[in-house]
Amino acid sequence: MAFLTDQHCHTDISLDSSAPYYDMVMAEYNAGVRWLCVTDHCDTVDWRTLRFHPGCRDVARRELEACRAVQDRLPADMRLRMGMELAELIFYPELAQELSGAPWLDFILGSCHLTKEYGDYHEQDYSSPAFCEELLDIYLRDLQRVADMDYFDVMAHIGYVRRYAIRQGTDADLTLKKHGDRIGTILKTIIQNGKGIELNCSGLRDGCGPFPSAEILKLYRSLGGEIVTLGSDAHRPRDAAKCLDAGQQILRDCGFRYLALFTKHKPEFIPI
Repeated sequence: MAFLTDQHCHTDISLDSSAPYYDMVMAEYNAGVRWLCVTDHCDTVDWRTLRFHPGCRDVARRELEACRAVQDRLPADMRLRMGMELAELIFYPELAQELSGAPWLDFILGSCHLTKEYGDYHEQDYSSPAFCEELLDIYLRDLQRVADMDYFDVMAHIGYVRRYAIRQGTDADLTLKKHGDRIGTILKTIIQNGKGIELNCSGLRDGCGPFPSAEILKLYRSLGGEIVTLGSDAHRPRDAAKCLDAGQQILRDCGFRYLALFTKHKPEFIPI
């Protein structure tokens, strides 16, 4: 592929980033990205209280304003798209439908970051193997519920719970040996509904592997999955486009020959 693409990054529109919009876009460009979709967090739930987060209603509008404000300053060969990472869709399905309907959005990642039972995956204690399996069971349940919905284009970072377990010295991972039937059902639902999955490279950057794993990517491909995007999940300019090259190679090794790039929720396929 002649240029890099990044379909998952964040700016200061996201609560967990302080990166100015223009700075992040230019950091991506300077790292070789020529097709970028900014996907700031649109969190329907406050991770601290598990209550409705009213700021989610402003994300799409802020993306539009930020994108318009930088268009005249961008290099001519930079293709910038507007998106968001719509999280916790299952908490407020009607709201998710409303938020996803902003007509200027090109791309929506659907993601799960927390549970109704225990809160944010980031905040859990992963020292107990039994509790890890309970969390993975809940995670798979919620991924299936997201897969059944129609308010996203691509499911984000499947298996990312492993990041937080690894940080505590535990390897709580989704595997086909333990979870293959449920993972397969989720992937089949995604394919049947015309959606896709992403290869999220943030785990390559911090040493805990890609999300999803290579074996899940291969399963998705064997089931007929063709829509796959690549994302750095960068929240800071210094992480822009990190490990995208490695992500491309993983996709090639798993049998993929094309990446999907979205405009107004329609994928365009380019060779890797």
